[in-house]
Amino acid sequence: METLPLIYITSLYILLTAQRASYVTTNDKLSRVGANTLSLADIRTLMSGLPEETRSVPVEESLSPLDSLAIDLVKMAKLLPSALVIDMGFGNIEEMYDWCKCNGILHLAGKALTDYTQEYVLQEVCRSDLYLQDSLKSKIIVYRSKIGEPEHYAIVIGEPAIENIVVRLHSSCYTGDLLGSLSCDCRSQLLTAVKLLAEQAGGIILYISQEGRGIGLANKIRAYSLQMQNSLDTVDANRFLGFDDDERIFLPAAMILRNLGVSSLQLLTNNPHKVQEIGKYGFDVTKTIPFHMEINEYNGNYIKTKQTRLGHTN
Repeated sequence: METLPLIYITSLYILLTAQRASYVTTNDKLSRVGANTLSLADIRTLMSGLPEETRSVPVEESLSPLDSLAIDLVKMAKLLPSALVIDMGFGNIEEMYDWCKCNGILHLAGKALTDYTQEYVLQEVCRSDLYLQDSLKSKIIVYRSKIGEPEHYAIVIGEPAIENIVVRLHSSCYTGDLLGSLSCDCRSQLLTAVKLLAEQAGGIILYISQEGRGIGLANKIRAYSLQMQNSLDTVDANRFLGFDDDERIFLPAAMILRNLGVSSLQLLTNNPHKVQEIGKYGFDVTKTIPFHMEINEYNGNYIKTKQTRLGHTN
């Protein structure tokens, strides 16, 4: 058997997003923290520890496109957006392929990530009539991607005219929609949207599988813990973990709307960001319809934070 050449580690560093770096270092950019002399405990603290424990570490801004792609990949997997990177001294790409094969390591070209949105296509899988408590005349349409994304759903309330249709873009919330959590207003928004559309001329609710403003359920629960144990609000908790304020992409919603023949719409939302984002895909948002949710003792700070820090109107 041919002996593979000895590969030397040229550097070892922790990769932190700008949001995470601003909490645990003195930098506020995509950052590298040298890890050659750090213990596993130090590395763990940098990637998920409290800010006061780690701000003295040396750090430098990362300008590497590969580092940005690495963070994109980790976010797509719904993991914490930090990475321990081992820079290895391969002589050429074939040498790298051989080493990966010998050691059972998966290699991925950066182009596979940059081409992701071009390859992303949602297709209708099935549909059925749906009997809802506040709308007996409804149907549900299931959409699925070929590249492993979660399913997304269109819930059509009544028999609405497709032109200038009322649309609600609703992101999935396991804790709120299903369990009835009092820490958010998601379930109230969903049920209010069904009732409002049923009382009017009908409309569409897009139920998009983007838990926790796109960070995934596990990371949302991590953020919940930070809010309850460390008195962070929903924005700061997400930033502490390394995420942007809103990680959602609106391509799935845009594809479903196109599939349904929608070109102009009235958007049922308190979030101006949704109006801006869906408009980027060429849809004419003719009107924004706000709606008011009741505040309780558990979600008051959450709703206030959405208004003061995320620009929500109600």
